Amino acid sequence: MRRFLVALVVALAVLAASSTTAFADGSVPVQAATQSADTGQAALAASSATQVQPSNQNISVRVLSPGDDGAVNQSNDATSSANATNDATTKQSADQSAGSLCGCHVPSTWSAPTSSAPTGGSAPAGGGGGTSQGNGASSAGTADNTAPTAQGASQSSGGGGGGGVQAAQQDASTQQAALAGSSATQVKPSNSNISVRVLSPGDNGSVKQSNSASSDANATNDASTKQRASQDQGGGSGIQEATQKADTGQLAVGLSSAKQIEPSNSNLSVRVLSPGDDGKVKQSNDVSSEANASNDASTKQNVDQDQHGSSCGCHGSDGLALQVAGQKSSTEQGAFAASSAEQIGAKNSNEPVRIWSKGDGGNVTQSNSVSSSADASNDASTKQRVDQDTTGGNKCGCSSGVGIQAAGQSSFTGQLAGAASSAKQVGAENTNAPVRIWSKGDDGSVKQSNDVSSDATASNDASTRQHADQDLSGSGIQALGQESGTLQGSFALSSAEQLPGREKCGCGSGSGNSAGPIRIGSSGNDGSLKQSNRVSSSADASNYATTKQKADQHASGSCTCGGFGIQVLGQKAKTGQLSVALSSAKQIGASNKSNPVRIGSYGNGGETKQSNDASSYATSSNDAWTKQHGHQFLI
Repeated sequence: MRRFLVALVVALAVLAASSTTAFADGSVPVQAATQSADTGQAALAASSATQVQPSNQNISVRVLSPGDDGAVNQSNDATSSANATNDATTKQSADQSAGSLCGCHVPSTWSAPTSSAPTGGSAPAGGGGGTSQGNGASSAGTADNTAPTAQGASQSSGGGGGGGVQAAQQDASTQQAALAGSSATQVKPSNSNISVRVLSPGDNGSVKQSNSASSDANATNDASTKQRASQDQGGGSGIQEATQKADTGQLAVGLSSAKQIEPSNSNLSVRVLSPGDDGKVKQSNDVSSEANASNDASTKQNVDQDQHGSSCGCHGSDGLALQVAGQKSSTEQGAFAASSAEQIGAKNSNEPVRIWSKGDGGNVTQSNSVSSSADASNDASTKQRVDQDTTGGNKCGCSSGVGIQAAGQSSFTGQLAGAASSAKQVGAENTNAPVRIWSKGDDGSVKQSNDVSSDATASNDASTRQHADQDLSGSGIQALGQESGTLQGSFALSSAEQLPGREKCGCGSGSGNSAGPIRIGSSGNDGSLKQSNRVSSSADASNYATTKQKADQHASGSCTCGGFGIQVLGQKAKTGQLSVALSSAKQIGASNKSNPVRIGSYGNGGETKQSNDASSYATSSNDAWTKQHGHQFLI
């Protein structure tokens, strides 16, 4: 590729130096358009919610007071949420038109002005636009940046025998950074419901108790860049030059943490000589943390160059027709998401007591859940297209001059995605211990569960398309080079732990599920029992890169006017991918206990289902698809 470029530069220099007399008599129209757009955005979001020892208590006492109790709903919630956003829209458009040039005079010593493309991070001189935005928020869970940039340049020169110069330069730079941090902490939340009935028949209402802590952090960057240059030149000799450059840099970081320490739900129902039914009981302690970091960049570059022969016979076809197009695109993306959820000493307790109080017990659902999720993703789509068309002005379709078409396309995409998720549950406990003494009736179903889940996903997606068409009539040189580079790295780490706690006295562990109904002189059926302890961890790291390069060169002369034809084509595509996925699931001391006791109490026991599950999944995948197509046609 390097030797090809050196040879191309030498050939262009020699041919350009020998073409100073190629322009016919007439004035020289010069059209130059320069557009530069710079956008910088930063959004910072931080949020924190802390709840220390919140308490809900409901005590209902009835003595010689028949009647029904209503539903009880108790909850302690800690949530963290806020938003900081930036939105920048830039549109630039340049239209240039020059009329007919027949019969004008150009000095023979005239030479084409030189133009240089912008290099590095500097913008070309001229009428550019700049936008810079920064927002800082002390309370935030979501950071979002959006920056669409559109640039369009259209140049048209009327027919005639003279020559002309058309130059268009477009430079777009977008830098985005989004940081979101969220934390929710809940310490010793407590819900308590106590119902006492003495010689007071009646029904109890349903009971719902919950302690929840949730944290969400989202960081998102979205950049869309569109560059388009259209050059149309009629008449004789001329030069068309278009340069497009687009740089996009994105960084998104999402951090989330949720912690719950010693949450407790307690439901105690006591009946003495008080027949009636108990309502259903639902108790839960939930902790969830979610962090998302994503980058999305879409870049489109399009150059159309159309140069055709004279329509008024001013000898325009005898000179030099030069078309040069350069496209360069660079996209760099980094996304990092980290999430942590922790639950320590979660406890649910349901203990109804009946003495000489017939009636049915309601369904019981008890759960302790911890979930953590981290998702980091990068998505980059790059499209580059160049169309070059040179047509001679003679009737036979070939000119006595020389046509040169040179097109270069360069694209680079770098992506790095990292996701880390951790979920930990220590000493989660569910207890259901109904007692019946000379109290016939059926008990409802019991469902107890302790769940821990962690999920980390890191993904990169890069789509690169390069397409160049060159169409030349008569003698000339066609040179085309395409180069694309894609580097991707993804890392996903996930850990889920379920561990036993310690009793306050320091003797033994206190965790798991326990169901111990006791019946004394109390006929009736027990409901079904389902107990489970689950731990799951999943890590997924994936890279996907698709590269398409297509080049078409067509050179023809419909008559025997001699000359020469040279076609040079080079294509180069490089893809590097690395994906790492690590997953760990740990379960220690998981316990399920079912100990029903019956004394002088006929009836049926319900179905019992107990399970302890630990699962871990790690998936690492790379997918690279490269397609190169080159077509050369020379007559």
